[in-house]
Amino acid sequence: MDLISGARAFVAVARRQSFSAAARDEQTTQPVISRRVAGLEAQLGGALLERNTRQVRLTALGTALLEHVQALLGAERSLVDAAASHHRGTVRLLVPRDLDPARWAALRLRARGAGTDLDIEEAGRELRTLRFRLGEADAAVLPVETARADWVVPLGLAQVTDRRRPLSLGALRPTRALGPKAASNLLVLAEDASGQLLSALRESAAASGLAAHQVHESPSVVSALAGALAGDDWILCTREQASAWRLQWFEVPELALTRAYRLELRTPDGRQLFNPALRRDIAAALGANREEQP
Repeated sequence: MDLISGARAFVAVARRQSFSAAARDEQTTQPVISRRVAGLEAQLGGALLERNTRQVRLTALGTALLEHVQALLGAERSLVDAAASHHRGTVRLLVPRDLDPARWAALRLRARGAGTDLDIEEAGRELRTLRFRLGEADAAVLPVETARADWVVPLGLAQVTDRRRPLSLGALRPTRALGPKAASNLLVLAEDASGQLLSALRESAAASGLAAHQVHESPSVVSALAGALAGDDWILCTREQASAWRLQWFEVPELALTRAYRLELRTPDGRQLFNPALRRDIAAALGANREEQP
């Protein structure tokens, strides 16, 4: 049985909750969709969908496996894309999310001017590392310890504020007059939400008298920005991110936190492709204040 065809049919039915609608989406017939789903169910050892005359629902097994089946289809797309990129001579570069896309566009244009088709894809820190290790990219900007970094990016706190004097963590302590609910949160984005950084931030916050609940990971950039634009919360970010988001950025001496990145290469001619000019563009996109020479 064609596992991919069965997986695609199952996901289409789960999305539309209808075999007929799934058949239209897949440009085939309902009996074909039914056979493919049945074949997948036989291979996986149980029913994935509950069928009746009015609706289609996921079974417990279907619910448990849907995410895995979607990941399988995603891996198939990545494989096809990787082959197409290779045939086109495209170099695939994975970069951090939530940075200024205009910077990456400038990098791509510079590479194109040098005769290279550079395909730049944004991804979270863990996904970048995983995909690079799986061979789904030719190069990736990956988080590393500072000693191995090509670029070191200082982090600070940003918010919409008319404050002009320097900021210290102590200024964010909850006060007895306002109560703990009036205290600002320190929001950490996914790019910085490693256990080590969060622990360091919480230790610094506690030493400055902040409450434990004031430091936490934000579920999304949009959520973090909502609080920062309202003047309620502070985002841990780079100066360049704060500027792009129209926030006031402060370097906080008690934090001394940074992002450290290294350009990892898989292609033999990677070092020749990523010449000093391209590396300067990467540094600008990351918001690095200096470049370490390995």
